[in-house]
Amino acid sequence: MSEHMITLRAVDDPDAVGPPRYISFDTADGMDRNLAQGEWVHEVLELFPPAPEVDGPALAPRRTGDLLFLVHGFNVDHAAAKAFHFQCKGGLADAGWRGEVVSYDWPSDGLVFAYLPDRSNARAAASGLVTSGIALLESTQRNDCAINVHVLAHSMGAFVMQQAITWAYQDVRPGWKIGQVITAAADVDHSVFSAGTPTANALAQHAGRLTAYCNAYDKALMVSNAKRLDLAPRMGRVGLPDDAPALMCEVDCSAYFAKQFPDLGAQLSPVTTHCFYFSQTEFWRDVVLTLAGGIDRSVIPTRLPDPTKPIANRYILNPAGIGDDAYGAALGAAGASPSIIPPD
Repeated sequence: MSEHMITLRAVDDPDAVGPPRYISFDTADGMDRNLAQGEWVHEVLELFPPAPEVDGPALAPRRTGDLLFLVHGFNVDHAAAKAFHFQCKGGLADAGWRGEVVSYDWPSDGLVFAYLPDRSNARAAASGLVTSGIALLESTQRNDCAINVHVLAHSMGAFVMQQAITWAYQDVRPGWKIGQVITAAADVDHSVFSAGTPTANALAQHAGRLTAYCNAYDKALMVSNAKRLDLAPRMGRVGLPDDAPALMCEVDCSAYFAKQFPDLGAQLSPVTTHCFYFSQTEFWRDVVLTLAGGIDRSVIPTRLPDPTKPIANRYILNPAGIGDDAYGAALGAAGASPSIIPPD
C-alpha cells in the first residue's frame, strides 16, 4: 500500500521552500510519485474502508477513522523524512493503532550546522500545514466521511505546527479542527503556550488537546538556546509553562529516559537525547492512548502524576512501563476511535 506525503521542498532546490507537492511512495528509498492535489486527496480518503452497507437511511458516516499528520524536525533531508515516516508508522502499529499516517515534509537542510536556515524555512513552510494539508482534507471530505485529523510534530516541526495554527486565520476560513496535537522535543519557546497568548487562543479554537512530551536531558535543545542567542526555555526540555490552559497536557519523559540510558553519562549525544522517543514502546503506547481519546488523560496508565509539579495535567512517562495485559485492557477502554484494535 502506498504512503502519502506533502512536501514543500522546491523541485530545483530541496533546501528551499516551494509550492506544495503531493506525492506517494512505497518504500523509504523508493521513487516518489507526483500526484495532482485532487488525486492525492482521493487516494488518502480511499485508505479508509467503507462500513458495511445497511438498509434504510444512513445514520452514520460510511468512512470513519483517524489520520495523523507527521511533521519532522530540523536537519532532516527528504530521504530522512521518508524514513521517519516509516519509523513512526511502525511504532504506532506495534502499539495497536490502525489509523493512517501522512507526512508533512518541509525543507530542512539535513546538515549539522544548518539550524538558522532551517528556522527561516520553518516559518515559510508553516502556513502550508493547514492550508495545503489539514484544512484541505477537511474541506474535501465527502458527506459520508468523518475522518479525525491529528498532528504529531517533532523538534522544530513543533515550531512549524505552532506557527501554522497561530496564524492560519490569515489564510483559512474558521471552522477547521484538529483532534489531538502532540509534540515531542518541541523546539518552541514554552511561554508562547501560556494562557491568553495568540497560540493558546488558536489551539483552543481549533484543537481538542495538546500533549507535550519533554526530556530535561535534551542536549539538542540546549544547543538551540545557544544558537538563538537567548535563554528562552524550549518546551521540549522544560515542559509547559505553569499557566498553560487546561486543554494542554505535559508528559515528562526525563525519568524514563534516565532509566533507559543509565550508563551513557556525559557521552549522551544530542541526537540520542532529542530523538529517543521514537524507538520506545512506552512512548508509542502513551501516544496511541492519547490519540484514541476514550479515557481521560488523568487515568492513562502509561503515565503517572508528576510529584514535583502540583499543577493539573502534569505527568511523567512511567519509568517502569506497564505489562502487555494492562496495556491491552487500556486499549479496550480507550477504544472510542475506530483506529484502535481492542484486545480479544
